[in-house]
Amino acid sequence: MIALALLVAALTPALTLAATSDSSKQKLPINIQANNADFTQKSGVSTYTGNVHLTRGGLTLTGNKLVVTQMNDKHQIKAVLTGDPAHIDKQPDSSDNEVVTGHAQQIEYSNASSVITLRGDAVINRNGDQIRGAVITHNVDTGATHAERGQGKDERVHITIQPANQDGS
Repeated sequence: MIALALLVAALTPALTLAATSDSSKQKLPINIQANNADFTQKSGVSTYTGNVHLTRGGLTLTGNKLVVTQMNDKHQIKAVLTGDPAHIDKQPDSSDNEVVTGHAQQIEYSNASSVITLRGDAVINRNGDQIRGAVITHNVDTGATHAERGQGKDERVHITIQPANQDGS
């Protein structure tokens, strides 16, 4: 439990992907590149396939297929990226933050709830620290992180926390 709490504390600053309380992040455009794109205006669903790259500020998501669904309010979206695996790369927003990378079979983000969920062999890395599980959920507003084990009796959450440098960092 202590190890998970330490890792959560370490990951919290770097995973503030698009917190709704930060108005400057709300104004950042979302850029999507893919081999193919299909839009359905009436349903509010767009699908991107083939070498998909989504970028927003220092955040990059890559995978095979991205489905973006507009919720009731046009400013609320749910984005589901799948891959073999799908990847997340979050570059620092300031000198206080560090690079966060990870991957999973599916990465889901909802700006309505400010939650990012990695499913299927989920891994998050930061500064040598790592958390692995079947599902990792992180709320970018509250910093709460939850990792779940898989269905098999031997599938458990794995956490690696590197020792601090001698200079105290």
